[in-house]
Amino acid sequence: MGRLSRALSSLIQDLREPHGRMQTLENRLGRNEQGGLQTLESRNAEQAPRTPSSPSQNAPHASTHDEVLNYLGRLVYSYHLPRKLVNAVADAESTVNPSKEPHPNYKLDKHKHIMHDKQGKPIIKSWDYGLMQINSSNTDKGEVKDPHGHGFKIGEDVKTDWKANARAGVALLAPAYRLAEIEQGPGATPEDHAQQAYSQYNTGKPELRDRYLKERQDRMPQNDADRNFVQKYRHW
Repeated sequence: MGRLSRALSSLIQDLREPHGRMQTLENRLGRNEQGGLQTLESRNAEQAPRTPSSPSQNAPHASTHDEVLNYLGRLVYSYHLPRKLVNAVADAESTVNPSKEPHPNYKLDKHKHIMHDKQGKPIIKSWDYGLMQINSSNTDKGEVKDPHGHGFKIGEDVKTDWKANARAGVALLAPAYRLAEIEQGPGATPEDHAQQAYSQYNTGKPELRDRYLKERQDRMPQNDADRNFVQKYRHW
């Protein structure tokens, strides 16, 4: 009878505290926001610190050298330009780097010395951006034509979008090359056309398109930019 008495006593205690064991189970498992029971795994997951997404998930896709050249090739085809010309310009301007840092153009005095403001800071007159080093003056007033002859404005996106930068660069280069073809006549070589086109492209001034004609004794252009372009052009 002793064992039966203890069993009956335990049963009576449970009946008096009907939620006691369930409450203990709930404390161990916890409840979710909707009032349902959580598993230990889900509770641990909620308490774990949230880690930031992997950089590879959020980082922009870095274009490869081949992707850049392939895109330039499509522009070359659309504008009917020599591929060697366009590749050499991209190489001379940015070493075909779509992430090229902006380059400042300083204001120069008549002796070609950098001018400074009252605080002693160099005066920057413009910036060159990206793959084709598009000058900032073009984003204000530059209007060019697409391969079909339709005009379009060069926008601020040339500063951050390398494809927009490439489109603007080739659109600026195309009329310079056409002018060289017309002016130089049938006796000129493709390299002659390319050099004149680049002088105009690099200066942004059609009146300076003959800059490349000033040569050193070794027959290379005196101007550093023109000389660098010729070297790049011959490499391609």
